Amino acid sequence: MDAFTQKLRVIYNRLFQENIDAFTEALIDYSKYDRAKFEEMTESESKKQFFLNRKTVLRRWLQKGSNCTPDFQKSYKNYKISHYQLKGHALFTLDNFKKSDNLAWFDQQIDNFLQNQKRVEVKTDYKYIYMFCEKSKTIYHYEIVNWAKDANGAIELTFKRENQTLKGTFKLSDENNIFLTLKENENTLYMLFHDANDTSHLYIVGVSMGYLNNDNKVPRSQKLLFSKELLQNNKLELEFMLNETEVVTAIENRLNLNSEEVKVNQFVKYANKFKKFNDFFQRLRHSGYKQHFYYRLAFREFYAVKKLFKKIAKEESYYILDHQQAFLELLKTVEEIGDISLQIVMQLENADIFRKASLKNLEIKSKLLGLKERHSVDVTLIVILSEQNSLDIQAEELLTEMYQHQIDIRTVVEEKIIQEVDSLDFTFIHTRDKRDFVLVDPIRDSKDVYKLFIDELTMDEYRTDYQKILAKSEAYSPR
Repeated sequence: MDAFTQKLRVIYNRLFQENIDAFTEALIDYSKYDRAKFEEMTESESKKQFFLNRKTVLRRWLQKGSNCTPDFQKSYKNYKISHYQLKGHALFTLDNFKKSDNLAWFDQQIDNFLQNQKRVEVKTDYKYIYMFCEKSKTIYHYEIVNWAKDANGAIELTFKRENQTLKGTFKLSDENNIFLTLKENENTLYMLFHDANDTSHLYIVGVSMGYLNNDNKVPRSQKLLFSKELLQNNKLELEFMLNETEVVTAIENRLNLNSEEVKVNQFVKYANKFKKFNDFFQRLRHSGYKQHFYYRLAFREFYAVKKLFKKIAKEESYYILDHQQAFLELLKTVEEIGDISLQIVMQLENADIFRKASLKNLEIKSKLLGLKERHSVDVTLIVILSEQNSLDIQAEELLTEMYQHQIDIRTVVEEKIIQEVDSLDFTFIHTRDKRDFVLVDPIRDSKDVYKLFIDELTMDEYRTDYQKILAKSEAYSPR
């Protein structure tokens, strides 16, 4: 029998345990696949037939024998078996197949390869996996206490956490990507790390993928650490990397997917995200940053952001602390909408927002004056006067300039309306859709700040107030 055939039979019997499909996969040259030769078949059918053709050839070689053909020699570099390695070197070279006097060496090489497959030749210096528990708001770790290979050569891991013993797997790719699994309470956690072969670092950072407990419709991912040592002295560093802000869940899968239109209040999701940031920052205030006023104050101020988005998620009113900035943003919004009407009711003393010489005030004035010409916005401004004929020269000049820019200016004396309305300073638009709002300084609110409303009931109340004020106002004409 030809030595080449004997080598193929050894590989088939010992390396692939007489699995003809696995044997074929190791000795097929996919670069020879030509779609044009299988015109009557689909892509998948033609590839399957290409594989079957090669399997037939190899089965014939095993049964009837063959020599090391020129075709085998030409294609060898494209066979998967040519890339098999033993301790960093090729398991078999083409010359090993061509020689006729090395059958004993060939057999021993397979022995060495199979024996080596039983050993775990990976970096086992990484021993601890750290992750964050959302329920307890704490960081915990698993310890890898054993590495082993199963009958198929896959690496099995044994983890311990407190009194629990858990099982998992390990895989290292050619690109030094580390894939781990960990099974706990019927849930499997999938983990991905990259080992940069940097001996100066105690840990590498990766991500996990799994599901919410008892809910396989909601995939969940979070950041975690793979460490060589217990990180007992790095509590603050760990807290910044492993916390609730580093957790992502596909909560959208909990929507009613049978409905014709998927509806979700995305602001609820982001309100929850800001809550997570706030919870994390408040823990830092009371732990690693207790003595750092600079950071403590910033963490404390973030509470306002969290509170704001909680209101937005519920479409509730919220306070405006910087009216000047809010009014500028209002004008920019109206510019974007265009071709609508804008109603402004304002006490004369508050008209300073258009008269001051700061860059922001000048921008506000410029945008207001350009609304009609540049954006087809009809602006009505009703100025509330403390008494009749109380306009000074500066006010007259301002109103005249507005009048010249096609703003409808009206005036009314405060005492005529104050008992009938809830505010003397408010601005709104009425597009009859979700863009509507009213920005208002309520008369009877104990806080001297503006509020922003989008609920229909409140907006309708102020539209009614506007009509009352409009009815008692007079058109302004420049002198």
